[in-house]
Amino acid sequence: MFPNHSPAPWQERYTHGTPGVFRIYAGETLVTEVRTSDEERQAPDAHLITAAPLLYEALRELLDSAEEGLMQNGEGCECDRCDEAKHAAYRALGFAEGRTRLKEGQSGTF
Repeated sequence: MFPNHSPAPWQERYTHGTPGVFRIYAGETLVTEVRTSDEERQAPDAHLITAAPLLYEALRELLDSAEEGLMQNGEGCECDRCDEAKHAAYRALGFAEGRTRLKEGQSGTF
């Protein structure tokens, strides 16, 4: 488990205005804000950010259980599609856990 993120669940609160602001909280602690000039476009971003801790835990559990099943009884799919999905999942977790980082001045697509 990644110990450094704010504990789940996260809640989203929206304040109307120009721009509107989605604030994401862990309990009473502000995690981040998404300022919006276009609610229709930024709302999905705010929803995804709010779901991040739950998505992280689900992905971690899915990968751990898949590896455990493979190690214990050799059951698991190793087709290209599943292999690529596992690589993408481990890459995402690496960024989420801070094990994979961009160097200063770099940008990346995740």
